[in-house]
Amino acid sequence: MAEFRHMVTHAVSRRSLAAAVVALATVPSLIAAGPAQARDIMAAADVGYPPFATTKPDGSFEGIDIDIAKALSDEMGVTIKVIDQPWSATIPGLKAGKFDMILAPATITEERAQSLLFAEGYGDATFSFLLPASGPDMTSLDDLRGKTVATNKGNLFDRWLTEREKQYGWTIVRFDKHSDAAAAVAAGQADAAIMYTASVGWLSKTKPVFKPSAYIVDNKEYFGYAFRTDQAELRNKVDAALECLKKSGKIAAIFKTWTGIEPLPTGMTTTVVAGYGPEGFSNYDKTEHAGACK
Repeated sequence: MAEFRHMVTHAVSRRSLAAAVVALATVPSLIAAGPAQARDIMAAADVGYPPFATTKPDGSFEGIDIDIAKALSDEMGVTIKVIDQPWSATIPGLKAGKFDMILAPATITEERAQSLLFAEGYGDATFSFLLPASGPDMTSLDDLRGKTVATNKGNLFDRWLTEREKQYGWTIVRFDKHSDAAAAVAAGQADAAIMYTASVGWLSKTKPVFKPSAYIVDNKEYFGYAFRTDQAELRNKVDAALECLKKSGKIAAIFKTWTGIEPLPTGMTTTVVAGYGPEGFSNYDKTEHAGACK
């Protein structure tokens, strides 16, 4: 009888062990079947370019792009971690795999779109003029005829002014930084300084000696976040989340908070683009998708 009980116990133990092995073997598959834990997204920003990304006294970052990154993180259910990179290092660093995306106001061009993936535009790359607060307003380019206009040396605004120099008869004074161009306006050395509207708004909002011009140059160019060409899935996720933030009005509100200027009513802060990426450029994906906003 004792031998019989030993045989039964041994058989039950073997069955229990086998069941345990089967149970353990199914654990990985159960984990795999559940929702995968999304990893953080590393994003490079040119911190020190207000109002898009600057450093607070405590060392943390703030600005338009930082606020949008926080909103995207909430919408996507992942954390976008922002690291500081000089603008000249962002595209090479992205292509080398040092980070996942460029979180900076890169103007979308066909040349860039051929070697990068862009999400749809999130802001309008309009530009306008920084004026002295005590001076007259500006409603057209004719108001600058014969006046002195400050700009950054060799940048796109310099080229834009130079192309129209004979037509409007303005004198161009060139500086190494747009902060120096702004200082020239404050000191009365220039009647206006040309720069992106966001920068004009931020300087006017934070420095009462300035005001923004009512005249805005809109060349239908847009700012966009960039990704590597092998990151279509990530680009598409960010693109879809941007659409949600546009629909809710969050992006337009962020721009207004930082610039004090009302975004263009039909501009890219509110316009949802069909498909993924900027329509009309290389690497645009016209695949339609339904919004699934938080």
